[in-house]
Amino acid sequence: MDLYQVRSELALGKSLTHLRLRVTDYARVSTEHVEQKKSLQNQVEHFRQYIEENPNWTYVEGYVDDGITGTSDVKRDSFMQMLEDARSGKFDLIVTKEISRFSRNTLDSIKYTRELLSYGVAVLFVNDNINTALPDAELRLTIMASMAQDEIRRLSERVKFGMERAIERGEILGNNQLYGYEKDKTTGRLSIVAKEAEQVRRIYELYAIKEYSLSHIVAILNKEGKTTRLGKQWSITTISRMLENPKYKGYYCARKSEIVDYMTKKIKYFKKKDWILYENQVRIPPIVTEELWEHANTRLELRKKSFQNRRGDKALYKNRYTYSAKIYCKEHGTVFHRRTFRKVDSDKTWVCSTYLKQGKKACTTPNLRESELDFILRDILEQLGIYSKNAILLLSSFYKQTTSSFIEEKDFLLEKEIKEIEIKKKKLLSLYLDENLPKEELKEYYKTYDTEIKELKSKLQKTKKDRDGKKNPLQEIEKFLIEKGQSKAVFDKIVGFLLDSITVFQDKTKENSIHLDIFLSYELEKQELLKEKEYIFKRGYDTKGTKRYEVTYQVHVYSYL
Repeated sequence: MDLYQVRSELALGKSLTHLRLRVTDYARVSTEHVEQKKSLQNQVEHFRQYIEENPNWTYVEGYVDDGITGTSDVKRDSFMQMLEDARSGKFDLIVTKEISRFSRNTLDSIKYTRELLSYGVAVLFVNDNINTALPDAELRLTIMASMAQDEIRRLSERVKFGMERAIERGEILGNNQLYGYEKDKTTGRLSIVAKEAEQVRRIYELYAIKEYSLSHIVAILNKEGKTTRLGKQWSITTISRMLENPKYKGYYCARKSEIVDYMTKKIKYFKKKDWILYENQVRIPPIVTEELWEHANTRLELRKKSFQNRRGDKALYKNRYTYSAKIYCKEHGTVFHRRTFRKVDSDKTWVCSTYLKQGKKACTTPNLRESELDFILRDILEQLGIYSKNAILLLSSFYKQTTSSFIEEKDFLLEKEIKEIEIKKKKLLSLYLDENLPKEELKEYYKTYDTEIKELKSKLQKTKKDRDGKKNPLQEIEKFLIEKGQSKAVFDKIVGFLLDSITVFQDKTKENSIHLDIFLSYELEKQELLKEKEYIFKRGYDTKGTKRYEVTYQVHVYSYL
């Protein structure tokens, strides 16, 4: 569309219908309700007929967004595609019902109509009688868009007010497709769906009684081909939310969250103590017993706290990996972090935190490959004689921290596992006596547990027999330690014990040259180790497009003792 020519013709009294234009349409409804789908269909049919009846217009296939809110344009795929096609010059005019169908945000309405005009595309808002090809359109658009935006604000307030009153009346809000239940549209009460309820009880029992992990439960359900009501595979999030939902024990629950701002859709999630929560088995018949629900949620809460502690405890974080909080950039004094990069995903890389935050321009200190560090530290430990008598002493101390006798450790673990299964059997019996577990399921669980106990007792008997047949347990310990002394797990423990820190810097006069100052919490007896030693590694692969190169480490070892 030539905007100057169109405006000139409109100024002469012509209307858009008198101009030869390629015309498309845009339609949208904000929910997926049947009534709204019908409205959407009516919009599409109406505008197609409206365009095709005009002999001067050429119809271009329209754009439809179904069930997407107008307050978030980035989610409107068809709308964004329409902008792309406008940029490509596929049409001259867009016909749409009203501003609220196009965008309920005043700024966005102006932004998009301006953008479309820059591509030579005008918008006709039929119900609002606004044609953006006219010079005064933006003023009228601003007024109408502001009114549309305020309307959705008032609608949001009305919805919020209505929900508050519904909560006061005890009406069940939220998901009408809650797995295990059906909602009666007339009474608003939930009724149990027998087949789904059976699956819900099974999930609770697997988690609370058999103490399966969430991932294990998900794997079982998906392997069996079980799906959610929407036909999707089960996920950890879905299972976790099911276990936390008080409705499954027959409790009314509301005000778990609230939309803070109707435009940004920002949601505030309330703590459990602030929820509206009370027993209401008339409206919400329980699928699981309160005891089973509480048992599942106690376990879930403990596991969540354990995970949060592992993430939040700085001391634990520092010891998460062998070199955590032990490698420092000499240039900035900042710590290195462990990362996985696509090209070397099989080999972890340690990178300066300044480099990670600000890039190569801020820090030129080279990255370190973990495999290369391991090789260098192993070589140093070998020269120190750590993998001989000292290894036995060090490893013995590690084992003493966890058990008083290495020989008795296997017995202890096996007996502990047997006791844990016996406790599970008692829990099952308790549930059966309280009529919360069918007799057939009790027998099935008992059969499984009895088999596990039998196997563990057989192993226990074997370890005791082996122990009694050994003349010198100390020799067996030493033999084991020497054999295991070269393993990665033991190497990590020794390095964690001896390595104080590593300072990294680069010789800028020599390409791919890395300097390491390694500080050990160990008294160096061999003075030659204090001298600098060179290590050379080849990086890259002999494949097309990948450069193979050498990296040189200049290593100097120091002692703090």
